[in-house]
Amino acid sequence: MLSIIIPTLNEARNIETLILQLKSQKKISLEIIISDGGSEDGTIEIGKALGAKIVSGPKGRGQQLNRGARSAIGEDYLFLHGDSELRDPDQLKKSLDFVREQKGPVAGHYQIDFACDDPTVKKFLRFFEIKSIFNREGTFAGDQGLLISRKTFEEMEGFSEELTFLEDKEFGERFFRKGKFVTLPGRIRSSARRFEVEGMKERAILNLLIMSMHHLRLDNFFESASYIYRESSEAGKLDLLPFFIQALHELMRDGSIESFRKFSRLGRWANSNIWQSFLWLGLKTKREHRLVKIYDNYFAKHTRNFFGDALSTLAIIIWFFAKLLSQWTRNKLGKFF
Repeated sequence: MLSIIIPTLNEARNIETLILQLKSQKKISLEIIISDGGSEDGTIEIGKALGAKIVSGPKGRGQQLNRGARSAIGEDYLFLHGDSELRDPDQLKKSLDFVREQKGPVAGHYQIDFACDDPTVKKFLRFFEIKSIFNREGTFAGDQGLLISRKTFEEMEGFSEELTFLEDKEFGERFFRKGKFVTLPGRIRSSARRFEVEGMKERAILNLLIMSMHHLRLDNFFESASYIYRESSEAGKLDLLPFFIQALHELMRDGSIESFRKFSRLGRWANSNIWQSFLWLGLKTKREHRLVKIYDNYFAKHTRNFFGDALSTLAIIIWFFAKLLSQWTRNKLGKFF
């Protein structure tokens, strides 16, 4: 049996569609578990009416996912977000068969397909859709779904419950050292509402800032900016200035020497992700896999060194302070118009 575990918090607008799609899957035995974190919009009532098992407790996606897993009876788990959508009625059967054919500890995820009404935003998000195919460190995210055996999940000791969010990224980092990610047959649809409502470039910049603070384990940033991941129903146009100011405070907190060390760590991290620039260029010429391969075969051995790290560190410092200044200027000018 495959246990579907869905963490929810006020997902009434999406959960019925997802459950009905799951129940239409063919040639597979499923149990559907809604692990709720205090919904007040009818999510639980909808889930119960459609036959889902309900598990309730404090909110926090890591906690909710783990609670759902503890209540599951299947030998395999599929973790899905509440706004996910499947397309193929044979998708789960094909996915489970594919994962069981793999050797060693393995976890499967889908290529993401953003549901988007704005063609400009959809084009912008194409980069992230293609990026989700590459099973490289840092490319896994929870909205891609996570198919994993009970045994492997228990060996991983589940998701972190210490993080307010980013439990998917933390899990991916740990699992990357233990096993391998594979891309499952088919795609999974996910809402692009945040990018449409908050601003596509603003949301992408904030995501980069979030991952930078997570990479440095600067947890005070997330405690002070706890509204980073508001419920999608509460999303509005993003003002990035408070986030940059908070990030600056965390980067400079321990003095200039330690601040430079933090930027250096970010530089090394950025250097290890230069392949994404080749992916972006590849999308422009519709040769994304070829250009990433060129990076791996030729550029990586010349840039993954001290000088490459130093140049990346300098680029990160320039980018950060240029963005901070532009956001400050925009906010100041906005007060006069």
